Amino acid sequence: MENSYDIAIIGGGIIGLATARALDERAPRARLVILEKEAKLATHQTGNNSGVIHSGIYYKPGSYKAKLCVEGKGLMLDFCSKHGIRVDHVGKVIVATEQAELPRLQTLYERGVANGVPVEMIDPGQLREIEPHANALRAIRSPSTAIVDYKEVCAAMT
Repeated sequence: MENSYDIAIIGGGIIGLATARALDERAPRARLVILEKEAKLATHQTGNNSGVIHSGIYYKPGSYKAKLCVEGKGLMLDFCSKHGIRVDHVGKVIVATEQAELPRLQTLYERGVANGVPVEMIDPGQLREIEPHANALRAIRSPSTAIVDYKEVCAAMT
């Protein structure tokens, strides 16, 4: 018996599944297949990454990466909420341990502000309240950075 499809997606990780989901929404009558070499989805990079839902602090303001990261974070949080997937809002600190790192830290802070990411510049005392073992000259606190189990996200997409 021969199978015939209109669209073939190669790879059953987060990118392949999200692509399949978007195509299915846009063309619900299209016959779509996901080709995955492993027995389970999200076996490789998707299932073995740190699970960070990035805030958008690193990208140049106005760039596609910045816009899509901030927008994508909101979409991911909505998806997780809708599907009962646990999201840990752990936050993140980015530290400067040497004087030479301070200009780059300032640039990241300014990018975060410009991209609409909640960020604050904190001093060593404030940093130690968050992480007693951290030693830095200054730090950026990004309270909106979160983590999720992307295997669960992939399971909800199928």
